[in-house]
Amino acid sequence: MEPNRDAPLLLFLGDVLRLRKPHPCGGFEWTVVRLGADIGLTCNQCGRRVLLPRREVQRRMRLFVSRGAGYAAAQRLVAEQDAVGGDGGGPADGSGAGDPGVVSRELTVPESNGV
Repeated sequence: MEPNRDAPLLLFLGDVLRLRKPHPCGGFEWTVVRLGADIGLTCNQCGRRVLLPRREVQRRMRLFVSRGAGYAAAQRLVAEQDAVGGDGGGPADGSGAGDPGVVSRELTVPESNGV
């Protein structure tokens, strides 16, 4: 599953990522153990833990090997919204002025205002 380079990186705890360059131990795969401005990763081969800025993880990432439990829960939420005819939030008049924090069908993340 190749990540979209233009969209913000949507990570969940337990995601397993393959990075472009190997760790000195030879491992390419890392598990996400911390989320925030910095992403905590643990090498699946040697167990070393590192903290990288979110932009650096997005730049170095090649693909998702597997997704964490949070991804499956988000997919179920989107499926439930589709089953009841939900559009991911917003007013009934279709003006698009809904709550930007609501998960939409595409699992997008609201853009930050730079603060």
